[in-house]
Amino acid sequence: MRTVGVVVLALLAVVYLFPFYWMVTTAVRPLADFYQFPAPIFPSEVTLEPFSSVMIGRQFVTLLRNSLIACLGAVVFGIAIGMLIAYPVTRLPVPPAFRRGLLNWILSLRFLPPIVVVIPFFDIIRRLGLYDALGSLVLLYTVFSLPFATWMLRGFLLEVPLEIEEAALIDGASRLRAFFTVLLPQLAPALLATAVITFALAWSEFMFGFILTATQRSQTFPIGVASLVTQFQIIWNEMAAAGTVAAIVPILLLLFARRYVVTALTFGAVREKA
Repeated sequence: MRTVGVVVLALLAVVYLFPFYWMVTTAVRPLADFYQFPAPIFPSEVTLEPFSSVMIGRQFVTLLRNSLIACLGAVVFGIAIGMLIAYPVTRLPVPPAFRRGLLNWILSLRFLPPIVVVIPFFDIIRRLGLYDALGSLVLLYTVFSLPFATWMLRGFLLEVPLEIEEAALIDGASRLRAFFTVLLPQLAPALLATAVITFALAWSEFMFGFILTATQRSQTFPIGVASLVTQFQIIWNEMAAAGTVAAIVPILLLLFARRYVVTALTFGAVREKA
């Protein structure tokens, strides 16, 4: 029975990983392979020219920088604001009705489809003079990541015994000092897990980046990948090279923090104490 399970899992792994394999091999194929039918499973030779062409020739390095800035900004502001919301409702004597109402309202923001608010947001951003600016993407990514960050941090805060913080307060520490010296070190894995998942969600965002930006000075990496589909052709090898780069960044982050991410998904975001 165990052998059957291993075989099934192996088959599922092959099916799941084959599209990624095909994207990577397409990125390193010579152009001659694209004119063969059927397409060879393995490239006839390996070339890194598509990577240099798309990253340097088309200046996708700038788009990569923009994506990193926008996503990291959303992570920093999302966690900071999320902590300002989650900490009082979990560690301070807040009325239960207010706590439930605030958390439910924040969660409802995540249920709102982005397509519904993209036009109002576009008008607001244009009036603020933030059109085609990275600041607008940082703002919107923070807004849409805030419910997720708040609920994750709340779940982790509920896992830390309140008595630990109270002991520091009894010893004479201020609440601010107790937060930074006692509570925050306990939350380091939670912050890392929240940061990684928030970054991955913001990294793959396309619609706001497409509508709120117009030039390479503020466009994100997914917008650049889509631009390789032109009116007259699809630049397959360069698109695959850009897609490989776009996929590697969140994969490396998730592999680096996989233990904390699994913890967050299993109890940090959904488990609640009475």
